[in-house]
Amino acid sequence: MIIFSILLSADHQELNVRRSYLIEAGEDLFGSWIVEINYGRIGCKGRNKKFLMESEEDAKTEVKRRLKKRERLVKKLGVGYAVKSIYGSHWLEPSNKVTAVPPGL
Repeated sequence: MIIFSILLSADHQELNVRRSYLIEAGEDLFGSWIVEINYGRIGCKGRNKKFLMESEEDAKTEVKRRLKKRERLVKKLGVGYAVKSIYGSHWLEPSNKVTAVPPGL
């Protein structure tokens, strides 16, 4: 069951940048937490990665780490990622164990 999903997009024609980045997190039927990441150039096959996490807090930490990395890629790409859609944004609310969501996301 997907608890959290966010779709990011970086699109700049002059720089020939057209990228998509999807992060989904949730529990499987056995209660394990899974973070799935799909990314690549828009219009191409792209890549898919799945991470099995021990707890919900580990899943939140991984999602926040990935979002932070996307935020830092502005220098490399020349354009930042924009949020196209988000589901379950309340799931990333700050707790006393995990840092807050990066500003701008």
